[in-house]
Amino acid sequence: MLRVLFIGDVIAPRAADFLAKSLWSVRRRLEVDFVIVNGENASFLGGISDEAAEALLSGGADCITGGNHTLQTRSIYRKLEEGGAVLRPLNYPDEAPGCGYSILPIGSARILVISALGTVYMEPGLADPLPLIERVLAREEGRYDLSLVDLHAEATGEKLTVAHALDGRISAVIGTHTHVQTADEQILPCGTAYLSDVGMCGPSGGILGVAPHVMIKRSRTHIRIPYAEATGPIVANAAIVDLDETSGKALAIRRISFSEDEL
Repeated sequence: MLRVLFIGDVIAPRAADFLAKSLWSVRRRLEVDFVIVNGENASFLGGISDEAAEALLSGGADCITGGNHTLQTRSIYRKLEEGGAVLRPLNYPDEAPGCGYSILPIGSARILVISALGTVYMEPGLADPLPLIERVLAREEGRYDLSLVDLHAEATGEKLTVAHALDGRISAVIGTHTHVQTADEQILPCGTAYLSDVGMCGPSGGILGVAPHVMIKRSRTHIRIPYAEATGPIVANAAIVDLDETSGKALAIRRISFSEDEL
């Protein structure tokens, strides 16, 4: 059995710093073999910088997945082009820097990590993620033992549809993007672990990581005033997925959270 820790959208540099300082101790405490972090907002709703990605990787993350903000910070382009541990969404055009998947070591096995964007209520013109994911699975068949999709999407129905279509062919489908942890973790009938949204890693006490007064004023006035971070302690929402490296199936999935106040 191998254990994967998946951490939801990192919101702001303060959250990235928290993970960089705490992840190794969390890994040891939870007996984790591999850590995936969705880092697309580590520069606070503006992508992820090269510095933030490096801090997360050296601090205990094995792979950083992306989302609709990933390409907003140009300093990350070099790491994306290098391939490997930092991913952008699979269904961005080929002209975009980087790649949407990678095969990385996990213990004595290999894990295929795919980062994909949903299309419902998201960016117009994106390719459907499901056939692209299926194409990757066919292309890389025999080169990996375990597999996980980070589906960065708004609509729960789209996430469930992709998960059921891939059930038994992929180890886990974990949703990101809404910043709110859902309570529907499950093992699908053919052995795929699923969670609609893992949540976020960011400041508590706000609205999806943003200071409440900002969101209230934007709502009342429709003036796009600058975002400001919430000021509460950092809380990391995450999921632990136990995987059978022989069958490639999921054995268990559970939600967790940890915070600055606990560590």
